[in-house]
Amino acid sequence: MSNNKLALHFGAGNIGRGFICPELKKSNYDVVFVDVNEDLIDEINLKKEYKITSLDLNSESSEVIRDVTGISINDNESINSYLSKADIISTSVGPKYVQGIYELIDNVKTSGEIFFIAFENQYRSSTKAQQRNSKNTENIISIDAVVDKIVPPQNNNSLDVVVEKYGSIVLDDLQFKPLDESDIVTYGDYEVEFIKKLWLLNGLHLKLAYFGISKDLQFIHEIFEHDEYKSYATDALEALATAFISKTDYEHELSEFKKSILNRFSQPALKDKVVRVARNPKLKFSKNERFQAPLDVLINKGMEVTTFKAIIDLLMSTNFDAVEGYDEFNNFTKDGLGFFLSEYWELSSDDVDKYKGGLI
Repeated sequence: MSNNKLALHFGAGNIGRGFICPELKKSNYDVVFVDVNEDLIDEINLKKEYKITSLDLNSESSEVIRDVTGISINDNESINSYLSKADIISTSVGPKYVQGIYELIDNVKTSGEIFFIAFENQYRSSTKAQQRNSKNTENIISIDAVVDKIVPPQNNNSLDVVVEKYGSIVLDDLQFKPLDESDIVTYGDYEVEFIKKLWLLNGLHLKLAYFGISKDLQFIHEIFEHDEYKSYATDALEALATAFISKTDYEHELSEFKKSILNRFSQPALKDKVVRVARNPKLKFSKNERFQAPLDVLINKGMEVTTFKAIIDLLMSTNFDAVEGYDEFNNFTKDGLGFFLSEYWELSSDDVDKYKGGLI
């Protein structure tokens, strides 16, 4: 090991290798991966380096990440040794595994303060893990992160990773700054940044997935190859942005952010399958999530909801059997809009009438 700071990162998959590790390296951390996949860990320890290829609409670039090592999740002795001397512990393992990793940290005696950052697509994943732990965790500083990076399907078993060029990590703006600011890493208002990403990016992604399926398309980027479909995407994003601004009183310029979303989704190289994005509809369409929450703002303000209505109409009239998790969700859509609003979103009778006024 060098004289750099030490980062122990749980999750050596495509996000861990292709997105989080490079940012840790930029902030002068030596990176040690921990993963359940022992073959992957063996490969990391054998080669100690890999290539990241970054794509956008017009170009690609590559960089080589060097001097990385790995530990099996079953190697308790090594994990505890590294935990005791790590400066930062981070994850990209999936939200349901974060709590268990946090408890590993808390069971080890450390020499000083440790930063804990869960780079997960979950609301306040870092601090929620700490709040659920009953032990005294004063030496662990948990910082929440909003992460954004699309990783296309990988075509081989190599350590090398292909990612989209765009990436964003927004860390909650506390007094601590464990990562250096860069073109990817910034510090900001977590609540606002989380809603911005959930509504504008994830909300548009969801709307485009169901729109695309209804047009017999296979990939998200195909929407942008038809002027009519592209207009839907632009209008849908505008509606989401209007709701976001109304909700948060956001004062910054959004035009570049919106442009970047449309450019990213239009990239053929991402091979972003509509059925993949559409999966788990019962969660993604649920109350206070990426679709209903912005719609609620617009309905209550009497604003334009045409692009939302288009998706609601599809949900009420179209069979999406190819979508994973659709059968369970269809229990709420098959009996019409009124049932959907009152039983699935659990709206009051007054709100049901208000929604119907905007959606019919």
